[in-house]
Amino acid sequence: MAVTVSCHLQILATLLLVAMAASFPRRLPFKGWHNLILDSEECSACQVKLCPAVPPSCPAGRVRDVCGCCWECARAEGWLCDANPRSDRVYGLCGEGLVCRAPEGEAAFGLAPEPRCACAKREVLCGTDQKTYRNSCQLREARNSQAEPDLAVAHRGPCKSAPVIVTAPRDILSLEGNDIMFGCEVSSFPVVFVEWRKGGESGALPGDSTHITVQSRGGPQRYEITSWLQIRTLQKEDEGLYTCYTRNQFGETSSSARLRVVPLDSPLAAEVQAYRVGVYGVSDDEDSEQEEGSTSFSFEQGTLDRD
Repeated sequence: MAVTVSCHLQILATLLLVAMAASFPRRLPFKGWHNLILDSEECSACQVKLCPAVPPSCPAGRVRDVCGCCWECARAEGWLCDANPRSDRVYGLCGEGLVCRAPEGEAAFGLAPEPRCACAKREVLCGTDQKTYRNSCQLREARNSQAEPDLAVAHRGPCKSAPVIVTAPRDILSLEGNDIMFGCEVSSFPVVFVEWRKGGESGALPGDSTHITVQSRGGPQRYEITSWLQIRTLQKEDEGLYTCYTRNQFGETSSSARLRVVPLDSPLAAEVQAYRVGVYGVSDDEDSEQEEGSTSFSFEQGTLDRD
């Protein structure tokens, strides 16, 4: 009996939606699954008085609907959209400077990825608010938010600013004789100067050390530099605080990580040896009260294996 009543209710709901669609001379301004039913009809004569109110702020601006009649909020970057609006009236149209296309990549579960709004131009821009925007669409969204109505492009490329450390070096715990590597990613424009220092020493590494090397390259993102400090065949005297230091004409910043070297005859050696592959993140609290000879540490990602 309950199943029969439920079926009747579903049929009545469907009939009600169809009746509502027939009572309007143009499609209703619904988004999502509603349009699968309501948007099958052809566009009829435009009656502006039946158009719904448009929100005061639209991130991607306003566009005419697929029938060219009413104004509605455009779909913003990354939003689902209708690639063929004349036949697919489900999500809506992309805003100015955006194109509706399927994301790159393989289909999941045999289904092609749904189209999303993507910025037609991917050029990085500096706004008059001295903020860097990854493209013109992102800048336009900031202007449409009404918080920055006069926002414009100051110049192409990122804003000139002091460097920022995107990925800081991590603490490392390792055995004597192992090889380790610290990493540091820096974002800045113009390109920054990056160097490594140890403890209170003023000179940059590697200095006179033959088992320490430093390398840097651009990336992984645009306007970023990644720098590595590698120490081969660890010695106890290598233990200490290592600092990634970076600067340009607009400022400077730094980030440090501690290296702890465990002697081979230490009670901890057996535990550390079990995690020989990996960069070890140390969580030892030197100020906490612990039992004599005990140490707290956790293992994180990445050291080097030596052949």
